[in-house]
Amino acid sequence: MLSLQASRVPRCVALLALAMATLASLLATSPAAAATATGQIKQQRATVEVAIFAKGGTGLERVELRVDGETVASFSVTTRLSEYTYSTTSTIDSRSLSVHFVNDAPSAGTDRRVTIDRLVVNGTQFQTEAASVEMLGAWVNGSCKRRGIHRAETMTCNGYAKFDIGTAGRPQLPQPAAPRRAKRDFPKAGNNGQVGCIQRCRVVGFQDFDGKKDAVLENVIITNPSGPCLSLRESENITIRNVTLRNCANNPNGEIAQKKIIDIVNSTNIKIVGSLLTDNASRSTSNHDLIHIHNSTGVKVYNNEIRNVASNSRGDDRGNRAILITGSKSKNVMIDRNSFFSPGRNAVQISRARRITNIRITRNRIEGRARWNSDFEDMINFFSTTGTPESPIVVRGNYMRNGGPSASGTAIILGDGRGRFGTAYINVVKNVIVDPGHVGINVAGGHHFVVRGNTIYGGADVGLWTATGLTVNHYRYTPVCRDHKIYGNRVFLRNQFPQHDGTNHTWIPGTCTNNVRIHSNRFGDRTLSYEVWDL
Repeated sequence: MLSLQASRVPRCVALLALAMATLASLLATSPAAAATATGQIKQQRATVEVAIFAKGGTGLERVELRVDGETVASFSVTTRLSEYTYSTTSTIDSRSLSVHFVNDAPSAGTDRRVTIDRLVVNGTQFQTEAASVEMLGAWVNGSCKRRGIHRAETMTCNGYAKFDIGTAGRPQLPQPAAPRRAKRDFPKAGNNGQVGCIQRCRVVGFQDFDGKKDAVLENVIITNPSGPCLSLRESENITIRNVTLRNCANNPNGEIAQKKIIDIVNSTNIKIVGSLLTDNASRSTSNHDLIHIHNSTGVKVYNNEIRNVASNSRGDDRGNRAILITGSKSKNVMIDRNSFFSPGRNAVQISRARRITNIRITRNRIEGRARWNSDFEDMINFFSTTGTPESPIVVRGNYMRNGGPSASGTAIILGDGRGRFGTAYINVVKNVIVDPGHVGINVAGGHHFVVRGNTIYGGADVGLWTATGLTVNHYRYTPVCRDHKIYGNRVFLRNQFPQHDGTNHTWIPGTCTNNVRIHSNRFGDRTLSYEVWDL
């Protein structure tokens, strides 16, 4: 019966039904193709996205965004720091972009005021207290009438903050949000047998090269669970090559006097190359240094894998370090192309070394354990250490990731240390830092630092330890903070602070003001993602 009725359907109706069924199938299986068929594809347009991060004193304040003196947007500001956005397809003239406070008045015994924390244009942040921002309305010397560079962010009277945004105000296509994905753990020990003596190796104990010259140690496994493994004091022209050094200074039963697993003191032309240094120091020990270099010249540590230098204290000052350089007579030291995996409290620390020359930390891979379980305090730390104007210390081309959960640690800290001289003459150039922990690069004081062309990204791995991508701040315990150049860096870092929209790319409170130049950076660069690690 049904087949007979179907056979009587007119041909035009049947064709229409077939066309509708085909379209329904297309919609179900290919949204993009369906949009093409129905003419509903939305063309992306290049825009300028402007975000004002502001708060008021009473909740009754109003601000206006003006371009070329013309108001393009008006916002009522609450007492909580919030984001207020404006979008346009027109190019914004950077010389005339300003935020105005327009309704100052007493309110219930409290004077209205507006704090403009920062302006973000196409993902680039501009701090209101920067030296390039002209302001009217800030309370200066008992008056709000003075217009000028006040390095302030609060307008107590009607006024404005005028921003120089360079070329950031040109329309751009929307950038996709950075992907959020979990950390990946680092590779297994041995690096697929590429370094170290893995098979058919003679096992030896403690090796004493004190006072020796022109010697090579290679193709052996060195182990000494109760103490150190290598001593090179007053040594010259010694090469340690294709060696596996493991289970040294593990000391499960108490204290040991020697806490330098490889001790290089007052020596010349020492090489440690192509070796696997793994599972040294135990969690029952502290303040061990896997490689200690003191007052030595021509030391080269390169193409090694350094793994599992245990730390019993989640990165604090009682932890163990992979490489420690000390002594003002140290010079011509190269730490190059090593792979550090869980290297303890610090991968590299230089401490209390004055005017040392030709020190290079380059092209290393430094990783903590994934899933918020790192032992790092600082991946690379400089404490009361200076290079020279002619030969600054160089930190270049390193790849670093997986910090935390230390709530005070950094990937690279500059300016750490007390005393008369502090830390100085260090160049940090073209490093890639992913999920650094508390801070990516921390300029904490000191003088004559260059921080250039670095990439800092923090994505989904956010915890109570996550704070800021890049900081420039004069901490009270450091003697000075001056003569720094910070430029060409790209930063995007998520953190746990909702008042900053879950991100905090920089913290630059303006406490380092003596010849500190910060320019041409991209803070809040949403084009960054975990893929920077693979570049």
